[in-house]
Amino acid sequence: MKKVSFCVVLVCLAFLVWTMSCQSPSSGGDPTSTKVSNKSQSNSNSSNSGSGAATGFIKLRIKDTPVEDAKNIFVTISNIRVHEACEDAEDCFTTISETPMTIDLLALQTTPLELPTASLPAGTYNQIRMTVTSGQIVFASTDPENPADVTYDLNVPSGEIKSHLHFELAGNETVLVTLDFEAKNSIHVIKKGHSDVYQLRPVVNVVEVVEAAGN
Repeated sequence: MKKVSFCVVLVCLAFLVWTMSCQSPSSGGDPTSTKVSNKSQSNSNSSNSGSGAATGFIKLRIKDTPVEDAKNIFVTISNIRVHEACEDAEDCFTTISETPMTIDLLALQTTPLELPTASLPAGTYNQIRMTVTSGQIVFASTDPENPADVTYDLNVPSGEIKSHLHFELAGNETVLVTLDFEAKNSIHVIKKGHSDVYQLRPVVNVVEVVEAAGN
């Protein structure tokens, strides 16, 4: 009788061990699933971070308002930069033109100058800076005996022009910015004895910002 009881107990213990071993794999399934999910999310984040900053484009147009008497007003621009809104104001400039160019402002009255399209990182922009290095103003002669034009060099006390604006540039978007170089308000005559000195204090206003569709 004791032998039978011992066998029954042994069978019960074996059944209990078998039952517990069957339940173990199902309880371990969830953590494996969680690890796969986290890995997938990590790979997705890594892919996004490695895609690089988006890039848009800017087209700059410069025009001018009329100036009485003057025949030509030549201005040499050496550098044009665009400023992106950021914490460090001096570290967020992108140069869009650094090839010196001499333009006749009065010719811009009828035919605005369009600079080549330049690429910019996507972001919010709040300023354009233009460096003017020199200039000349030309008057037609009023002396019948001397028909040659009269040319004066323009004194440029401060060569950097700051024009404030605001636009948000998205990736693959193009923004057209039109500047008005107001020559009439930029030229100042300074009397020195019997001669006149012409001074250039550039006044440049942003007259239009147009956000176009992507290229």
